Amino acid sequence: MLTNFKGNFSATAIGSLPHTNIETACELMFKSLPEIPCWPQLPKISAKEEMCIQYTEGLPCLKIHGDGKTVSIEISGDSSGALAGFYEDYLKNDPRLFHISPGCAAGFYAMIDRLNKSPQNSFRALKGQVVGPITLAGSLKLSTGITALYNEEFFDAVIKLMSMKAYWQFTKLSRYGLPVIIFADEPYLTSFGSAFMNISRERAIRALNEVYETIQSHGGLTGTHCCGNTDWAMLMDSKVDIISFDAYEFMDKYLMFWREIQAFLDRGGYMAWGIVPTSHKINTTSLNDLAKRLEEGIQFLVRKGISRTLIQERSIITPSCGTGTLTIEEAERVMMLTHAVSLSMKNT
Repeated sequence: MLTNFKGNFSATAIGSLPHTNIETACELMFKSLPEIPCWPQLPKISAKEEMCIQYTEGLPCLKIHGDGKTVSIEISGDSSGALAGFYEDYLKNDPRLFHISPGCAAGFYAMIDRLNKSPQNSFRALKGQVVGPITLAGSLKLSTGITALYNEEFFDAVIKLMSMKAYWQFTKLSRYGLPVIIFADEPYLTSFGSAFMNISRERAIRALNEVYETIQSHGGLTGTHCCGNTDWAMLMDSKVDIISFDAYEFMDKYLMFWREIQAFLDRGGYMAWGIVPTSHKINTTSLNDLAKRLEEGIQFLVRKGISRTLIQERSIITPSCGTGTLTIEEAERVMMLTHAVSLSMKNT
């Protein structure tokens, strides 16, 4: 873990924006996230930028359907050859074999271009992201009707694919001499423990840890965002460095785990407070409302005996989720309020 990294209420984002102009989207990220910029995912540009399609290049037996918006795993024939080829590439441990094409991540390449042209003296870190292996495996149906989450061969392939996509991003972002954070976003974890997601706690942690360890072994920081409520203790028992939660809608649910939060911080963990709503509520909320709500959450932890100094060092400010489904005006308000909350918290 990068022990020299301090959050200090710096702002970053989950990733998606509703923009169709790549340069405008990238400029918004750098303007509103002056300390920890991340690259924009732009699903309105192409279905290939949808979260559960964007990172599937290289997955064995992948089938892209005629609408261009859905993918599945076709195993009606012999899949062993395709899997063998995938593992042969994986064992080479060369992230270039698992790159993300410009057509699937235009914002990533725009970010790299921007970093190459501008000095990075003011940045605290750089952030990239992939979809988490549980969410992707839970979203990919096999031709047999089950999802990849319940097929051990393809679940393992998804885990390794996401590990290498994350590693590839890390190699690109680490060239600038700054700490690199890679998130594995797991909205599917809102179903963890329910009839809709029947995998064990141990299996979930093992899958996540494989992605985390790939990045951590090269000196990077890892994060996971879940936009609803989940078993936060399970995530804190994993090897993740940063837990990103919806602090606008679910702060009380998260803070119920204050004992686990204390242990998580003690082991070096960070909290990404998703305090800025990414729903239409963004139109009626104010900086004062958000700062007050965030301060109440922090004070709750302080009353439980957690040092405010430690909380500050281990806290990042984010929107509650991505903004890809909002209007451009709403998304820009989300990003500018995220920046404003960060500045406000630094001045308290």
